[in-house]
Amino acid sequence: MMKRQKYVIYYGWLVADQVGQPNQIARLIAAAQPQILVAAFYTDLLGCTNLSPQVQELLHTAGVKILAYVPTYYGLREHNSVKSVVRHYLKQGVDGIFFDEVYHFRDKDHLDYYQTLYEMVKEAGQQVILNIGLSHTDPLIMEVTDILMVEHRWRDFYRQCCWRTNYAPERFMGNSSNEPGSYKSLGYLVDLVKAVGDTLEAWENGIGWHYSTDHYIHLPEWYKDYTRLVGSSKVVPSKAVS
Repeated sequence: MMKRQKYVIYYGWLVADQVGQPNQIARLIAAAQPQILVAAFYTDLLGCTNLSPQVQELLHTAGVKILAYVPTYYGLREHNSVKSVVRHYLKQGVDGIFFDEVYHFRDKDHLDYYQTLYEMVKEAGQQVILNIGLSHTDPLIMEVTDILMVEHRWRDFYRQCCWRTNYAPERFMGNSSNEPGSYKSLGYLVDLVKAVGDTLEAWENGIGWHYSTDHYIHLPEWYKDYTRLVGSSKVVPSKAVS
């Protein structure tokens, strides 16, 4: 039986005002109850916290773990700067860190860089996701992450990665979207039909976490239908959307 690990990537605003009250998007996500939300801690508006205490309370009450977005520039971002950001976010109550723009790990050049970050988060009792956005990497990366995100290359990953089956599906995460560059990987635009089909296909093939969307800065107009369909225990890929 396929695992149905639901998560959301949303880099848009979750607050309705500078006080930090949750907006309608935050309430929609909470109502859908994904296991994980990946979000930006701050909005572009200087001094406005996106993952405010009120937003975190709403999501945590719904059983949603919150992972804050932190880019690493493929291991080139100044290490102390990254550690400072991670330390700050963890103190603010998030449940883990989603490291983006991660080095490809086809060698050990940046192993220590990510090992230190992993240990910092784990010492706080929280979760780590590394996003390489690639289908080819060394299994060494699994030693410094709880979940490996391959983004739009999830189909190539489950078809081509020779060591994937050594790990539980819950260790892997994929995504389908219409973000720039995604068409090259997927070969099509993501609508509701593709969204549901991709998530079910990923789940059936050892990618324990999968989410389909339009763009990361907003929820797609079909978000409610998508969450309903992929959340149904009766849905099978060939009959997902009539």
